[in-house]
Amino acid sequence: MTVGLIFAAVLVVLGLGTGARQVRTLRRLGEEPYTPEVDRRYYRGQVRRRAVAAVLLLAIGVLIAAYYLSGMDARMDALGERGNAGPPSDDDKAFMQWAGAYWIGVLLLLGAVVWMAVLDFWATRVYWLARYREIKTDHDTKLRRDLAVYRQQKLNDRAKGLKPPTDDTTPEGDPPVA
Repeated sequence: MTVGLIFAAVLVVLGLGTGARQVRTLRRLGEEPYTPEVDRRYYRGQVRRRAVAAVLLLAIGVLIAAYYLSGMDARMDALGERGNAGPPSDDDKAFMQWAGAYWIGVLLLLGAVVWMAVLDFWATRVYWLARYREIKTDHDTKLRRDLAVYRQQKLNDRAKGLKPPTDDTTPEGDPPVA
């Protein structure tokens, strides 16, 4: 019982902490006016996904604590100790079905937490791959530009008698066009 209550308390604290962090993230996002819309959309979705996971963790912690604090655990132990003393009463059968459905519900909530984690992982992967492609494209463009400048300088160095390019774009001797 003690281990179960400690586990439930950890889940409740984890859920509350995660929820508080998402509120801070959303508040910070509202304070930054120059965040690109793509990033803003990603962070809003991230806050939604993680807030849902926080609520689910909180619910799981509360359900586990309720199981132990309500005496359902003690009643299940008593039913187990009676064992083969005779067939269980209808009331005991109904309670066992209720307890089974209770834990199935807790497991379904746990599955929802895992599903939210998978969705969050996937959304983060998609977001960062898109950012990586943007950075790579920008870097490749700069490299191509630098290579073109380097090749032009090499051509200018090879051609004897040619002057290196100047900052002035008009050829010498031609009057500037107004």
